Amino acid sequence: MKPCYKKWIFPALLLCFARAVSAQIVNIEERRITGTSDTVNWYGHVRLGANVSKVKDQVLQFNATGQVQYKEGKNLALLLFNGRFLRAGNKDFNQSWFAHQRYNYKLSDKLVAEAFLQAQYNKILLIKLRALAGAGLRYRFLKSRDGRQRLYAGLAYLYEHDEFLQGAGSADRGRLSSYVSFTFRTPQGVKLVGTTYFQPALADFGNYRLSSEWRLDAPLAKKLSFFMDFTYTTDQSLPLDAPTSTYAWLNGLGYKF
Repeated sequence: MKPCYKKWIFPALLLCFARAVSAQIVNIEERRITGTSDTVNWYGHVRLGANVSKVKDQVLQFNATGQVQYKEGKNLALLLFNGRFLRAGNKDFNQSWFAHQRYNYKLSDKLVAEAFLQAQYNKILLIKLRALAGAGLRYRFLKSRDGRQRLYAGLAYLYEHDEFLQGAGSADRGRLSSYVSFTFRTPQGVKLVGTTYFQPALADFGNYRLSSEWRLDAPLAKKLSFFMDFTYTTDQSLPLDAPTSTYAWLNGLGYKF
């Protein structure tokens, strides 16, 4: 198993760590503006990835992400889902999933009210269930004339319930959730998106989550694109046996419908 571990397990784990501590730490801003316009009400996409390799033991990895969104007038509803699986030999190294639902109402040209729900499971992070609900405001500081460059900031309150694996107990807490997000687009369709979140617990600011996510998309065909993600997250609310900090670099292909 040792040669297989050195050659394959580490990059496979990096793949599965992508957005592993997502709680509500997902790049909602890019999901919100991608594919929507005054004439498009429904939008969605699915990304699938799988890999099988063998040196001594077989390594199997699979990941799937998807989005469905509906926009009408001042209203926007969004549903995101994500699932990941990694097995080496007869051992499961990671199983994880999350689902995120969000509703936006446009109060003015720059100000939006939003509410969200989310559920998450992650074996490596010892999260049996992370369920949360929250609401807040998002403000647009910058939008270029052609709409390709944007800068946003958001502030919300959320209530979070955590249940942990391996007898690590459970916890309930309220958090502030603040973020800054930007989008840069070229006339050729290349997109660079970045979002940074800071989410301290109200009762203890030392119990916080900090996350920075960057994404590059480059078109290959009309509906096919290459994407590259980099994510770094620190979560101080996890059990002692769980990794506090994680990072990931993920490359892949996307198809829009």
